[in-house]
Amino acid sequence: MGLWLAAPAVLGGRGALERDMIAEDNFVDFTCPYCGDPVSFPRESAGFVQACPNCTESFIVPDDGGAVGRAIPLPITTARLVIRRLAAQDWQDLLELMADEEFFRYTDGVPLDEDGILRWLASDAHVKLTTPDQPFFLGLELQDGGKLIGYATLNFTDPQWRQVNFSLGLNRKFQRQGYARETVAALLDFCFRGLKLHRVASWCDHRNAAGLRLWEKAGLRREGEFVKNRWVHGEWATSVWFAALAEDYFPSQGQALPAGGSEPG
Repeated sequence: MGLWLAAPAVLGGRGALERDMIAEDNFVDFTCPYCGDPVSFPRESAGFVQACPNCTESFIVPDDGGAVGRAIPLPITTARLVIRRLAAQDWQDLLELMADEEFFRYTDGVPLDEDGILRWLASDAHVKLTTPDQPFFLGLELQDGGKLIGYATLNFTDPQWRQVNFSLGLNRKFQRQGYARETVAALLDFCFRGLKLHRVASWCDHRNAAGLRLWEKAGLRREGEFVKNRWVHGEWATSVWFAALAEDYFPSQGQALPAGGSEPG
């Protein structure tokens, strides 16, 4: 009985075998760079961010025939900064930042005390780049001295992990020294060149003149306003949205977005 059941697959097996081979060709097989387990993803995922189904770490599916997935290209080093994941030892620098009421002038956030900072860091340690509905925090550390002067957040907005919103918070003592502009330039390159994202967006309170100039000078397109859509500290505030596409970042000559101008924030 078993031989008889197998016979149709043998007799008509070429078509089935070819279909199986085509199906296999539609997948990329490799090992996770973090846990080392074998994984397989559709070929259209090659070069893009995905999450390991075993350890949940985020990686980039190889598009060069490599046997191992590519780790997320962090930390990022700029002329003066190291942009990296937050760490437990950052709590004092974060407390200095988050205890400043002026820091929350244009947001509905509130200052955090030491206990709040420690809980935040403990929770953030478990967040991956692809964790759904969770901001991915990156600390901005000075190369000279190692002080954390701010943070950036990335938050995917689509299930394919091709579009991201990002934000930036900087210690007031280090504003207007070019650090915000340096960070934005590095993050745009990280998103478009490192992660091959399709779209990057951010918003700014309409009263925050320095923030508006920052996004404009970084080359992001001003796409629109949500008029009085947020209740902030007793008044309605308007959100101004900016965005850039990969095709903006990589025009025909392969040049990046304009990077001229002075630092507004």
